[in-house]
Amino acid sequence: MKMTIITLLSDFGSFYPAQMKGVILSRLQGKARDITFVDIAHDIPPQDVLAGAFALLSTVPYFPKGTIHIAVVDPGVGTEGLGLVVESGGHIFIGPDNGLLLPAARSLGTPTAYKIRAPFAASNTFHGRDVFAPVAAQMATGQSPGSIGPRVRPRDLNFGDGKKTDGGIETTIIYVDRFGNLILNMQKLPGVDVCLKGVKLKRVRTYAEGRRIEPLITMGSHGFAEIAVNQGNAAEAFCLKAGDRIELEEI
Repeated sequence: MKMTIITLLSDFGSFYPAQMKGVILSRLQGKARDITFVDIAHDIPPQDVLAGAFALLSTVPYFPKGTIHIAVVDPGVGTEGLGLVVESGGHIFIGPDNGLLLPAARSLGTPTAYKIRAPFAASNTFHGRDVFAPVAAQMATGQSPGSIGPRVRPRDLNFGDGKKTDGGIETTIIYVDRFGNLILNMQKLPGVDVCLKGVKLKRVRTYAEGRRIEPLITMGSHGFAEIAVNQGNAAEAFCLKAGDRIELEEI
């Protein structure tokens, strides 16, 4: 029996993802497929496409080729086309055409995208269950992404990068994790010491290099710079959230 890994990422919370899994299992019932579901996250902040794209990007490199990834964070559900199937680096991505899938797909190779054009009886508010889950079932049976619909140029999403200013670096918080660490759209640390809102950020390799409740800046395991507070919560300490633009002032 062939095993297929299907990951799910969404802003749906607890029980809606189970409906998606039920649809997939029902459509594969009686077929020689052993499905392993992996929930990446279902607590992405509501409608936060940037946060969803970051979480997907940070996770997919650890899955083997042949994995099918369903990602749904879609403020525009029901208003436009049904969505995309994207093939890249031996992985398949399924989700809305709003940029959510592209950073992760691009990190694995050169993405090829196809518009879903199947005659699904879809609700206006739950394409995750009514469109993307059935397409994932089709992909799990070995159907090619190109059979789903025409090849298209998908909407892209770029995290951007920190920009040099007269006084330091302007950067964007792209994600806040459950510890309150502020993930920045910077893939290297500043070359000099910096402060945030007048508070110096200690440059460290590990959180434990700082004193308790000391603000820090370090490179996270995901490859992006992050601001943290050792044994504390940087988001609360600095009153910041995902999407905020900040300036790291040179000292």
